[in-house]
Amino acid sequence: MTRSRLLAAAAVAALYALPAVLDTLRLRMAIEILYFGLFAVSFNLLFGYAGLLSFGHAATFGVGGYTVGLLLERVASLPLALVAAAAAGGAAGLVIGFFCVRLRGTYFALLTLAFSQFLYAIALKWREVTRGDDGLTVAVPDLRLPGLGRLPLGEAWAFYLVALTVVLACLALAWRFTRTPLGAAVVLMRENDERAAFLGYDVFGTKLTVFAVAATLAAVAGGLFAGFQRLISPTSLDLATSTEVVFMAVLGGTGAFLGPFLGAAVYLLLQDWLSKTTENWPFFIGLLFVAMILFAHEGLVGLLRRGAGAWRRARGRPARVEEEPA
Repeated sequence: MTRSRLLAAAAVAALYALPAVLDTLRLRMAIEILYFGLFAVSFNLLFGYAGLLSFGHAATFGVGGYTVGLLLERVASLPLALVAAAAAGGAAGLVIGFFCVRLRGTYFALLTLAFSQFLYAIALKWREVTRGDDGLTVAVPDLRLPGLGRLPLGEAWAFYLVALTVVLACLALAWRFTRTPLGAAVVLMRENDERAAFLGYDVFGTKLTVFAVAATLAAVAGGLFAGFQRLISPTSLDLATSTEVVFMAVLGGTGAFLGPFLGAAVYLLLQDWLSKTTENWPFFIGLLFVAMILFAHEGLVGLLRRGAGAWRRARGRPARVEEEPA
């Protein structure tokens, strides 16, 4: 087993051991980091890998949340509801992407925003199903494990273990996708889709596929959000949620697969600390975003790489260069 695999296995073991060392409050924060981290990684499949800036990524996040909320009224299993949420998110991604990926740049971004606002209006007005701005209450039953009894998902430690398992599985699938020939074609089209079409690639089909994959992962994140918060409302579909995930990805760095996950963790921890310190915390969050855009457009990952490079040079070692999506 290689050193990187040993480190990954140790990291996973440490993550599963967290409920033994964290109190309930910090464990709840860890759960939020998990599903928002997955949400940010799903956005980066569009932005970092495919070069598609979406201002409506919250659309499928909300679709996943409402799917879980509605199904748990009839299906007594969170895993089954999450599978259905993934399917609903993928289907919504195919429909939305069918219209959006034909466009580029500003037009693509605005059309994704339009779809998100359209779904927001449906969730707000269709009160018989969604309960409107009151929100849909989500009741999550205990999870039955064959031979092991019940897992009380009302407890933070139990929900954390389920969320961690689901998020790790989704991240593994997303990582595998980026390493397939299709994932390589996505990066090629980000650089020059006209040249890719000239070389015989199906530009529309490839972009639609990555849009659907990103939507599927976002829907799973939304399902975990609904299950954990025990509530899903139209705000999960609005512009604020879509722009929040953009900031998470940019903060962490879109040039690395897990950069947006790091960004989500730092953003949530910083927001939690600032909101307890000052009422003007949104100002400081915005100031940080401006600073990252101006002085560290590669995000926290870029800063860490620069620091590692400087440390290697100080020790007389050549800095390691990695090829990653912009």
